[in-house]
Amino acid sequence: MRCFFNQVIVVAVFLTHTNVLFAQESSSKFSWRNIQHKVSIGYNIGATAPFSLPNTIRKIKSYSPLFTPSLGYEATYELSNAWRVGTGLRIESKGMRVTDSVQYFHTIISVNNGGGDDGGSFEGDFTGTNETKSLQTYLTLPVFASYRFHKWDIKVGAYASRLLSSSFEGSVSDGYIRKGNSLGEKVWIDRATFDFADQVRKWDWGLLVGGTRKIDDRWEVSALAQLGLQPLFPDDFRGVGYKLHHMYVNLGGTYRFW
Repeated sequence: MRCFFNQVIVVAVFLTHTNVLFAQESSSKFSWRNIQHKVSIGYNIGATAPFSLPNTIRKIKSYSPLFTPSLGYEATYELSNAWRVGTGLRIESKGMRVTDSVQYFHTIISVNNGGGDDGGSFEGDFTGTNETKSLQTYLTLPVFASYRFHKWDIKVGAYASRLLSSSFEGSVSDGYIRKGNSLGEKVWIDRATFDFADQVRKWDWGLLVGGTRKIDDRWEVSALAQLGLQPLFPDDFRGVGYKLHHMYVNLGGTYRFW
């Protein structure tokens, strides 16, 4: 987080001095009239996944988005006819459900043999079918600069998010797990479950880029891509054999009320 906040400070300093670079177009004095206030509503679609597909994932059988809305407030300050800086707050969810075929996928599972008999927990490399549901809700603070081109505003910036609630659960089936590692004892699995919700990091941060298109004096439509640079789980967590990152696009609209 310290590294991220240092980056935010650098971005803030850059944005603060942008008006110097475009002094020929902007006023040197702060004006409350240059501030616009907006509300936004949208829908996040994407995946919580590794940056590149690991060789332990053999095939994606199915993918489906979850109900992942966003609702927020945004304030922008006009530096010139073309340049703006902005920030805001929004509550948003990011999530998906995926089923895939895996081979030597490292995880921790809980086995129930039925009749209330707990078969225990195993850590090891699983081969078979994996189904995962991931859903997190955040309070997000974006910081950005935007450039107006005709009816378009192009945004580039960063964001920090505080986790409000989390679900990360699923099952493995129709396969086997080798206890410890790929050379360990083989245990056949009809079906077993996992729940890693309490291991999800409390903070997420990353980069954002996108654009909005003006419809009229009040309404805009928007598309905003967010790339999480902070892995979903701590580095020492062993329940998932690779680092997961939030990679989502928010599609929605904004209304300027002041």
